[in-house]
Amino acid sequence: MRALAAFLLALVAAPPATADESRYAELARQEARIAAVAYRLTTGSARWCPVAAPQPGWILSDLRRIDAKDRTAAADVYGAPDAPFVAAVAPGSAAERAGLARGMGIAAIDGKTVPVLGDGATVRIDAVIVMLNALAPAAAWTLTDSTGRTYRIDPAPGCASAFRVERDGVQAAANGQLVRLRLDLAQSIADDQELAAVAAHELAHNILRHRARLGGDRSARRVRQTELEADRLSVWLLADAGYEPAAAVRFWNRHKRPLIRAATHPPRSERIAAIEGEIAAMQAARAVDPVAMPAWATKPPPLE
Repeated sequence: MRALAAFLLALVAAPPATADESRYAELARQEARIAAVAYRLTTGSARWCPVAAPQPGWILSDLRRIDAKDRTAAADVYGAPDAPFVAAVAPGSAAERAGLARGMGIAAIDGKTVPVLGDGATVRIDAVIVMLNALAPAAAWTLTDSTGRTYRIDPAPGCASAFRVERDGVQAAANGQLVRLRLDLAQSIADDQELAAVAAHELAHNILRHRARLGGDRSARRVRQTELEADRLSVWLLADAGYEPAAAVRFWNRHKRPLIRAATHPPRSERIAAIEGEIAAMQAARAVDPVAMPAWATKPPPLE
């Protein structure tokens, strides 16, 4: 009876989460999933990347990204100050080993204060990413939090790509330095293997420098070529990160609608065929050489 009374008292004493708090709790949950996937992909694929950087294993955020009316609710969920902060930490990552946790504000990187470059929603997060990318990928570094405490972060080199979860915009995108995944897309993918397949495809765009290679010519034919290249490279990235390459096939068999306008992206059937063909090619190559890398990915052909 005492236990039951204590339980009922706790229910009365703890106010239920508001709708806003529940919404941001879900955002934080998806950020945690993507942080785990991103850490494995970026560190497991380090040798593929034209540019490497320290990969602590986190997702960053800022209350400035939140509508002003919702910031109190978001701050309560994350426990975050008015500063760029750690929104999620990947299990087993350098950040977790250092003792970083969700809601920790970031004041300085390797002893240098994070600059305030304006009042934009992401400028402080972007400043942290730029500072991190300027460090030696295989060297330890330090983070100073908003309370003045300093943490030593062990080396964890990986692809110089950050990840971010958005609440609006395109479902998935990569700009050469950042991978964006929309919240509702992540929510629709219950299987972490499939989530990794989508993230690997976007990371492949960055590794293959598709934005730079496309330049000003973003014709449908050339964009479709980059999509198929990213599909094919994602197979190798997934394998190197310990994920199932076949998860990409499962995703496309389940996800019936294109992530972006169909006019610039191959049909599902073509994508699935390309992925299955690349899985077979990878298995054959790695039966001979366990660390084989395809020549087309290390020296991509010109886009036509």
